[in-house]
Amino acid sequence: MNAAPVRLHLVQLAGGKGLRAGGQVPKQFRRTARGLLLGVSLREFLKLPAETAEIVSITVTAAAERAEILTEVFAELRAAGLGAEGAEGSEGSEGSERIIRAEPGRSRTESTWHALCRIAEKQNPQPEDLVAVHDAARPLATVDLLARLVAAARRQGAAVPGIAVPDTIVQQDPGAATVRYLPRETLLAVQTPQVFRWDLLHAAHAWAAAAGVTFTDDGGLVAHRGDDPAIVPGEEGNFKVTTDADWQRANAFLSR
Repeated sequence: MNAAPVRLHLVQLAGGKGLRAGGQVPKQFRRTARGLLLGVSLREFLKLPAETAEIVSITVTAAAERAEILTEVFAELRAAGLGAEGAEGSEGSEGSERIIRAEPGRSRTESTWHALCRIAEKQNPQPEDLVAVHDAARPLATVDLLARLVAAARRQGAAVPGIAVPDTIVQQDPGAATVRYLPRETLLAVQTPQVFRWDLLHAAHAWAAAAGVTFTDDGGLVAHRGDDPAIVPGEEGNFKVTTDADWQRANAFLSR
């Protein structure tokens, strides 16, 4: 008998101001040739084979003032396969909401914690469930990357994607006049999505919330708590849209 597929909760962080890419609208809510930026990667992830993992919920961190535009994104997700019962505010077949909005926090760490609290409220997650945390500003991540991360997280409990750093990196302490050159061959640039077992990620964020500490990503927080993530080869095309040049590059790709 085949084992039941692992349950996967997707978290899309979209609460940032995102104005360095230019314009008056945060980049994650700007329209590309394939729809709103924040929906591009989510629709890609919904292609994940059921035998790899069953996507049971999607949680987007976005302010309430974005509710109208989120309605459009949620409709796209339902059309892409999450199911019409998934709209927030309607009950699914098991009485749980499958597409959820969470209020963004003052930091990335707090935003993820808010999303986890909403998942706990709506989905009754089990310890062995997986959570994939992704930046809305990385629209070109592929379902293949997500599948490899899911497989690694099932083995190790946590998995993050990393790519080699092409530039020479130096470290300079605040106020110091000198720098330390870091060996490039030991460095990786970490991307998202990052995938974790529910119990590890929730416990780490509960601790961070109680301690009032923040981390630049979830992998760093989980590692700080003693659970080193597996490193999975990332994707060169999975860049973060930060500047206007990044926006133009991403939109050109999505226009193909």
